[in-house]
Amino acid sequence: MNEGAPVMFHAGGGYGPGVYVMPMERPRQYGLEVVPTNVTGTASPSTPSTPRRWQRRDRQKDTAFGYDSDDSSLSSNASSSNKSGEKGECTSSNPDHTAAGNTAQVLYNAREWRGRRRDVRPQRRLAPERFFKATYPFQVKFTPDDLLNGSKYDTLSQEIWDKFVKSQQTEETFRKKMNLWRYLYVTIKTIFPRYGLYVVGSTMSGFGLESSDMDLCLHVRAHQHVEPRPHALLHLNYILGYIRSFDPGAELIQAKVPILKFRDVRNGLQVDLNCNNVVGIRNTDLLHCFSRMDWRVRPLVALAKLWARAHAINDARQRTLSSYALTLMVIHFLQCGTSPPILPRACDVLRAPPRGPPGASPPHSRATLGELFLNMLRYYATFPYSRMAVSVRAGARVCVSECRAARACKNDPHQWKLLCVEEPFDLTNAARSVYDPDTFERIVSTFRDSYRRLSAGLRLGDAWPQR
Repeated sequence: MNEGAPVMFHAGGGYGPGVYVMPMERPRQYGLEVVPTNVTGTASPSTPSTPRRWQRRDRQKDTAFGYDSDDSSLSSNASSSNKSGEKGECTSSNPDHTAAGNTAQVLYNAREWRGRRRDVRPQRRLAPERFFKATYPFQVKFTPDDLLNGSKYDTLSQEIWDKFVKSQQTEETFRKKMNLWRYLYVTIKTIFPRYGLYVVGSTMSGFGLESSDMDLCLHVRAHQHVEPRPHALLHLNYILGYIRSFDPGAELIQAKVPILKFRDVRNGLQVDLNCNNVVGIRNTDLLHCFSRMDWRVRPLVALAKLWARAHAINDARQRTLSSYALTLMVIHFLQCGTSPPILPRACDVLRAPPRGPPGASPPHSRATLGELFLNMLRYYATFPYSRMAVSVRAGARVCVSECRAARACKNDPHQWKLLCVEEPFDLTNAARSVYDPDTFERIVSTFRDSYRRLSAGLRLGDAWPQR
């Protein structure tokens, strides 16, 4: 037999399954219940006296959830971590042995293989409650003082506000989503330590509804010169195998941005998971800033989503508008569809407000919710879609030709066809799902018909589909 070749050992007299045993010069761990020590009580060369790297407390990283990822990879604990004098351990004080004039004798002392002691010190944990302290209170529980101003739009404004309060994301739903995120984060980090998981979308931006899905972004460090889409599909397939253990109906949608869709049956949450779509993290922060600038922004965005869903024009898979594109359209209207503007440009959102003389403040629009919603329908009913694009970044209309010529790694000139909404970070078309002429015409006609009926009756039901 060649030296170093694996040896097949059969238990039970040569029958049954075999176990491969690889001969090694110095095994790292002993498979026996005994550990050799020398006569002086110091550890033998096979068992170093100094603690191993993973046994040293100063080398163990304090993780976010109070456990070390190394522990799960250890098949057992080395016996050399036990202190001397425990479990019948022999020391140099044994009178039967002397160091002078005697040859080295090896004694085998039994040691117990046991788990490591649990650290009783308080551990750092990422609790969902931390987001309630550091983020915007998403559920609105008060009525603004300037909701009504005595105009003819008061009834419509009150109806809009009531519909928003009933449909907004509650704190209970937000807590459920945070608990689900924490569970998935711990589990995924245990299986795939190099993965990161972020909550994005309307859940964190402040524009979430009670019926909104939960959007997650799986972040994986990619090597250079790697195609993003195949790389995302590869890692989402890894996660799909785990997700199907509790949701057999999970599916991987192979769109331009692949999405893993699954459902948390216990909490009744629909989850959309993408991979390395880091632009979603950035625009979530941007939309969160917009939602805090004026109390009218969130009700208008929520009403636009509910109105679009009622007319079946709020589904990107059906070649209509996505919720993100619709949100950008509402923000764009508040930037350049009102006089004076209610919201600034995206590039000015994170900047400090300009300082002026005491008592000075920028001009502020006092339009009510009813008036703003009616004017928004008229704005997009008469928008020049063939020549101009919606731009939140510039806070104005931008020529479609400029959007096609924009130099960005993800920008495709063929995306800019019928309805153009510029993504403020990667400069792509956020409404690229609207490429069918019939669907585009149906969207525009929905704006026109809703504006015509609402302007005549000034009741919210007039903007909804007529049966």
